[in-house]
Parts: sequence; C-alpha cells; structure tokens
Amino acid sequence: MPTTNWNLIVRFQEHKSRVENLIQLYESHPDSKGKGRKDTDSTDILRAAVVLLHATFEDMCRAVERHMAPYASKEAVNAIPLKGTGERGQPSKFFLGELVAFRGKKVDDVIAESLREYLARTTYNSPDDLCALLKRYGLNKKHFQPYLANLGSLNNRRHAIVHQADRNEKKGRGQHQFTSIGKTTVKTWLKAIEGVYNAFNKSTKEI
Repeated sequence: MPTTNWNLIVRFQEHKSRVENLIQLYESHPDSKGKGRKDTDSTDILRAAVVLLHATFEDMCRAVERHMAPYASKEAVNAIPLKGTGERGQPSKFFLGELVAFRGKKVDDVIAESLREYLARTTYNSPDDLCALLKRYGLNKKHFQPYLANLGSLNNRRHAIVHQADRNEKKGRGQHQFTSIGKTTVKTWLKAIEGVYNAFNKSTKEI
C-alpha cells in the first residue's frame, strides 16, 4: 500500500512557486500593463514560465513512478529495462550473465537502480504519456480527465518555444514574428498542472 508521496508534495510546491514568481515578474513589468499586444522582451518571461511549468509536470510524473514502482505489478515492472540493457529506454530480453553486475544486491535495489536509469531518459510530452503512466500503475484516469486538454495545449506550446523559439511562420497582414502569449493562458495551464498534482495525490491513495 503506497504511503504519502512527500517527494511529490515538496517538489511540486517548490516548482509551482518558481512558476508563480515568473508570472509575478511579468506582471511587474511596465509593458504588461494595459491592452494590446505585448512586447516580446516582456512576454519571454511567460515563455520561460511555460518551459518551467512543463518541467514541473515531468518531474511530477517521475516522482510518481519512483513512488509507485515498489508496489507495481509484474507487468508494470516489465516496462522498465534492466539497468544497462535497455536501448532507447525500451525493455529487452537479456542473458543471465547481465545479472553478474548486481551480485550481492537485493532485488528491490536492482529494480530501483533500473528505474533511476529509465527515468533519467524518459520524457512525458503528451496526455498519452500521462495516460500510459496511469495505466501502468492502475491509477484512476477519471481524476485526470478534466485537465488533459489543457495539458495537451501546454505541451504543444512548450514544444514550439523550445524547438522553434516560438516563431510564427505565418505570413501576411496581422501576423507577427513570434506567437502571442498572455498571462491568462499561462495561469490556466498552471491551474491544470495543479489539478494533475491533486489527481495524483487522490488516485495514489486509492490503490
């Protein structure tokens, strides 16, 4: 039976505070006042908040995986490659000799080491990745359902910022060099990630 995931609680509150600080920094910027399109120099603060918010989501997922793995079923553990054997994070068959590196260690320690290596290269870039995690550990998807759409839009925007510098490739009248972003949207995404956090806490207690 899983206990309270204090690692998740502490880390989420820390990261949430950092995102809120960035939003407050933007709100204190003179250019954030009034109506109309805001300058890129000031809205880049919001773009940084989006990237950090997505990192907060990924950190939550890893915290949940670390917490749930000791209670996981055989099928769930099978999704984790043995340390040193998985290619691109995918589990594979291995010869008995691969276990020589773990002589003298407990099974729980081998699983924990394998999990650490797996999580170090695992990403969560879509609602589908979240749903796969929920299925792996038998967590109730209904608690997360209200937040999936906003999670998807957050992930898409983070991808545009990180991989395309948030450039707007559309041409013509009314188009600008960079895609517009506002604090209301970022706050909506923050609320959705907070909802996912609360859903994790609720669903893990139901196991």
